[in-house]
Amino acid sequence: MLSFFLSALESEEDRRRFRAVYEQYHGRLERVALGILKDQRDAEDAIQNAFFQVVRHFEKIYQIPCEELPYWLISIVKNEARMILRKKERAVPLEESWEAVDARAGDVSDYTALVELFASLPETYRQVLEMKALLGYTDREIARKLGISETAVSTRASRGRAHRREILEKAGLRF
Repeated sequence: MLSFFLSALESEEDRRRFRAVYEQYHGRLERVALGILKDQRDAEDAIQNAFFQVVRHFEKIYQIPCEELPYWLISIVKNEARMILRKKERAVPLEESWEAVDARAGDVSDYTALVELFASLPETYRQVLEMKALLGYTDREIARKLGISETAVSTRASRGRAHRREILEKAGLRF
């Protein structure tokens, strides 16, 4: 698959840079996708889709500071994984009756609403919460990566959770 992506890039420098990004972050992105999807094949699909998006918008790679590149890539993989989840939630297994699908419909819309609400959090809160919850970083690691104090990390996480709770309550959702 790597050769397919490389063939889509125009210059040798772009191919070299893409190969370096692919090799450096593929494993990390796979863990993120697998954490969301819980299925290896789906995770691989999400990663391929994400790298396809990276190739489509490769000029942005040169504009993103090195320390922010992993977060950009992770956000692309997470979006691709969420799209796969939404498609799977909408799919009707052949052995499942329409009545069962209708009974689950509320769950799907609640989940979709939850994903959209989380995405609507201010970037400073969402970034810290994603690093804590999804990537499992400690406050110290987050502080170092973001260039802020551990106290600021804790404050942002606390405010982010409170903001998320507030949004959920306004939307009438209970999670």
